[in-house]
Amino acid sequence: MSRARSILLAGLLVLSTVVTGVSPALAQTATDSGPVTYEYTGSPTTLIVDTSNLDGGTEFTVEYTTQGGPSTGTTVLARETYNTANLKEDQLLFFNDGAYESVNVTVSDYSGGEPTFDSKSGLLGGVNLVRTVVGTTGGDSDLTCDTSDQIGNALSGVENLDCTPQPGTTTVNTTNTDTAQVKTDIYQSALNSNASTDNTLTVLNNDLKDAKTQARIEGKNAYIRALNNGSSKSAAKNAAKEAVSDFYATHQRNLLAEYTLTVSHFKYLRSTALNESIDSSYVDTDDQSLSSTGDYTYDWNQPTDSVTLTDGTTEDYTYIQISKTYGPGGDTETYDHYITNTAKSGATLGISAKSLGVHGYSSDTSYVAVVPFERFQSTWTTIENQDQTVRNEMDTLAENTYSAYQAGEINNSDLVDPYVLASQQSPGDDFQGWAAAQLTLLGTNSPENFDQIGSFQITTESGTQYGGVLFSQENPASGQFENGTTYNTSNIGGTQYVVTSDRIVELDGEFTIDSISTQDGQTVQNVTIQKTTYETTNVTELKQQYEDLAQKRAEIEAREQNLRGSAGGGLLGGSSSSLVLVLVGIGALYAVGQRRTGGNN
Repeated sequence: MSRARSILLAGLLVLSTVVTGVSPALAQTATDSGPVTYEYTGSPTTLIVDTSNLDGGTEFTVEYTTQGGPSTGTTVLARETYNTANLKEDQLLFFNDGAYESVNVTVSDYSGGEPTFDSKSGLLGGVNLVRTVVGTTGGDSDLTCDTSDQIGNALSGVENLDCTPQPGTTTVNTTNTDTAQVKTDIYQSALNSNASTDNTLTVLNNDLKDAKTQARIEGKNAYIRALNNGSSKSAAKNAAKEAVSDFYATHQRNLLAEYTLTVSHFKYLRSTALNESIDSSYVDTDDQSLSSTGDYTYDWNQPTDSVTLTDGTTEDYTYIQISKTYGPGGDTETYDHYITNTAKSGATLGISAKSLGVHGYSSDTSYVAVVPFERFQSTWTTIENQDQTVRNEMDTLAENTYSAYQAGEINNSDLVDPYVLASQQSPGDDFQGWAAAQLTLLGTNSPENFDQIGSFQITTESGTQYGGVLFSQENPASGQFENGTTYNTSNIGGTQYVVTSDRIVELDGEFTIDSISTQDGQTVQNVTIQKTTYETTNVTELKQQYEDLAQKRAEIEAREQNLRGSAGGGLLGGSSSSLVLVLVGIGALYAVGQRRTGGNN
């Protein structure tokens, strides 16, 4: 097994290792307290000792040995004493990673029943690591803690046995590590770290593109709940803003954790390079002028800072501090690269570092950033700006709706926009009612007397038949959809849908209405789509929109009750379709804002 694959395997084992489907093997020898010895053969990946038969709270010793390896006799790979009370899931894992063809494990000094043994070959998959781990060989049998082992030890969280003293010794073998290989290993680790950080920041920034919508949902939900609880305007407003800030604080914590992780990883790579007598400029800043050359001296540290999050809590993290001094006792310029911003103190000596990383080790390799603090700072600023923007919107929401709510001019259902509806509701048993709500929110119109409509039987030009309710943004040229008539969607404005009991089907091309019936089975000759158009420019039209949509809500509710009976649930009570079918939300705020500013937005 290659060293690179071994490091990868150790990292994956931390995230996704579980031993399942194993069949316990019997020990070779045993007394009441052991020792029990078992031999694993075939270069297995993972060695498993199951202690579930041992007494609870008993201490025992486990030893792993191999014949040959780096020596001609017996090599002790690991020897540890455990207490069964402290083991995870009553199992010990030893990651041989194929390094040794055979490994003997001996369990002794225990009480109770005998331990059982098994192994798992290949890359393990499954759930989280929920077993106690003795350690890993790193995939090689030299017992030398080379750079690959050191990096793997730092990244995986699994103790590499090559980098710990062998039982009976106090030293770790680090001989035969080639400087060129060390530089290559450090560079490869930097590439992996760069890719991971880039992916994390890219995903986070992509999330932030849509985060304001989700933050508005959180804020408006909290505002509606506060109204339902009879809160004052200031209390309802604060509830909305706190929900928004709680939402963004989670993003900040994730960003801080990644920042601290990259700083710690850079520190480890730099210490590895210095320990191997590699030039300090190899693991350095992107600004090579900071190197200790000429009359300048350069230094950097990783202090800890406490930052206040959007929700008012504080979080500690590790940041980067870079300083440059001109001559002995001369002027010093220091940059503190906080995640919030870069603070400078001292003389201007030309520090322009944008990141910390590893420089190329050959002519065809280039600098790789490990800590791109400018990207972190930019993402942090985006989070703070979005939080403030949405908090301001919650102020506007409360100012424009609270008085009207208290006066009875609007109710809390009028505050639910498509985003809130989508976040709180699912189709449930009444798919047609839910679909009607969704399509109405999207501006698609339903038949008049919707509460009486039973079903349309529709056949498409491919011969597929559907039974459901027809929705359309506009009527055909005749002004009505008629029984026994064929239509072409290209001749009707907007999009046409038929909503069945379990899906929404978009019609395309020709389709024929075979029949239209009421809920009691009577045939209907024609149906008119109720078309409503609004220009939301003033409060009067907005109020009319509320009233019309309330009527639409009542029709959907009545049809649902007639067909299946009503059901409770949801944020505001009632069925999925009994919630508002409104387009206000942002539109209402926009309309009021336009009226107040004269439309100059």
